[in-house]
Amino acid sequence: MDGQMEDILRSLVSAVRESKEYKEYRRLQGLIHQDPEKERAVNEFRRRNFELQKSRDVDLFTEVDRLEREFAPLRAEPYVNEYLSAELAICRIVQHINYSLMVELDFDLGFELY
Repeated sequence: MDGQMEDILRSLVSAVRESKEYKEYRRLQGLIHQDPEKERAVNEFRRRNFELQKSRDVDLFTEVDRLEREFAPLRAEPYVNEYLSAELAICRIVQHINYSLMVELDFDLGFELY
């Protein structure tokens, strides 16, 4: 990658880091990190949710509902739901960046993105 693209990439990373969404994510991440047990539980929820989302032979609606009910007490704890929402906001920013690159570069995936 040439120097110009590296510079632009650094600027993009800096812009994301300076966004209100990223700052809120990092603030909440710090609060979660202060409670190792809560952090472990959040990571377990995230891991199981990720595995469920990539599963093929399950009733996704039923399994997501079951997972949500199982982890409802955790999500009711201070900062947990806010943290997961902030994390999702950052993921959506990254998805938007990736989607914009793919569309603007007319990258042929062999299928439609959306």
